[in-house]
Amino acid sequence: MNTIDFKLFELVNQFAGNNELLDQMVLLFTKYGPILFGLPFVWLWFTRKGDVKQNRQLVLFAFTIVVFAMGINKVIEMTVFRERPFVNHVVTTLIDKTNDDPSFPSNHAAGAFAFAIALFWKKKKAGIVFLILALFMALSRVYVGVHYPFDVTAGAFIALIVAFIVTWQKVLFEKPFNWVIHTYERIFSKR
Repeated sequence: MNTIDFKLFELVNQFAGNNELLDQMVLLFTKYGPILFGLPFVWLWFTRKGDVKQNRQLVLFAFTIVVFAMGINKVIEMTVFRERPFVNHVVTTLIDKTNDDPSFPSNHAAGAFAFAIALFWKKKKAGIVFLILALFMALSRVYVGVHYPFDVTAGAFIALIVAFIVTWQKVLFEKPFNWVIHTYERIFSKR
């Protein structure tokens, strides 16, 4: 498996360092992309467009999926430490990283896919766009030399499983989410 994973890594990482413009675009995306994924949810929380309660529930569901996915990632990182590609191989790295932070699974991929899947759940067109952006986020982490393809695939898979469980058990979350929304509206409607 590691040989296939590294071969796939090389297929993507071989392009790093060959085109300054492409490198800078990928670096900007891989560093600041997580902000891009959060922006639609900030907008959804504050917009008066559409069903406000449903928008805010979607934000809370997305946040829950991200938190659970990141939590699972942390548990895995504490039990299985996989070194970054640049530790055992000569690769082109575009980001300074230490090997203190494990490669497996990818938090960037998990977070991006968690947001994208949550958005897709209720807003299909925007969700498709963000699923494509999540795929680019995953590829960008391989391109810059800090993750193997299996790392980003695992992050995406964790996000998918968590999203499935949270949406399947949405009844458990609706009451506390409605309480959060009601409390927020009660506090801020007085201003």
